Amino acid sequence: MLTRRSLVLLAALPLFGAEDPNEIVKRFIEAEKKNWEQASQYTYVEHVDFFDFDKNGQPKKDRSETHEVVFVEGATYKKLIARNERPLEAKEQSKEEKKLQRIAEERRKQRRSGLFHKVVSLGSSDDLLTLFDNRLVRDEEIRGHKAWVIASKPKEGYAAANAHEKEVVSFQRELWINQADYQLLRSEYTVVGQHINFTPGTTFTWDFEKVNDDAWLRISGVIDGHLQFAKFIKPTVRTEYRNSKFQKFDVQSTITMEPVK
Repeated sequence: MLTRRSLVLLAALPLFGAEDPNEIVKRFIEAEKKNWEQASQYTYVEHVDFFDFDKNGQPKKDRSETHEVVFVEGATYKKLIARNERPLEAKEQSKEEKKLQRIAEERRKQRRSGLFHKVVSLGSSDDLLTLFDNRLVRDEEIRGHKAWVIASKPKEGYAAANAHEKEVVSFQRELWINQADYQLLRSEYTVVGQHINFTPGTTFTWDFEKVNDDAWLRISGVIDGHLQFAKFIKPTVRTEYRNSKFQKFDVQSTITMEPVK
């Protein structure tokens, strides 16, 4: 027989489905904003593999590029350092250096004119609370972390107010949120709308891990689907990303370079 004390203890136990998905999302947004300060101070090396598809629809690696992601005038910049696992030849390396110098000068001019600002992200997680219906679909363990998996779908019947919202609601999302600290472990975006250059069904998947016991950073990703240039031009694409060699750097520092000659 269950005693009153037993009933109280049972009521206190966390039950799957009892968590409020919007509350989880709110805490995730708070944790993400706190993480940004640390994450935005890391440089790293990004390796990208590009794939074509054969007549049987199987992916075949076409080429690769390696970039050094650094800070130039306080904002990130991708500097090409290798193609197909080989360092750039002297001529192309010189071209990349001149390009870097040009970008630095352009950013300095923007900063002096007051137009320059640092882009925090390509989208806002705050939109999850206003443009999406959020649902807790399952618990899942990922790379040793226990996660809540939140499915976020555009609100049914919602009329986008501007071009930004049209792009945002062109995706539905699944977020793997760490139960320990509400940080993002994985995100998967699936195209469901018509307002971007990818066909519905295309997926963008990103994985995150804590680096140096300091910041949660993107460690890998995959884009899988179809580009859409015109009504009948829809090439299949697959691009794989791997990030490594993370190094902390003062984001406020300025790289000074000679003007382009």
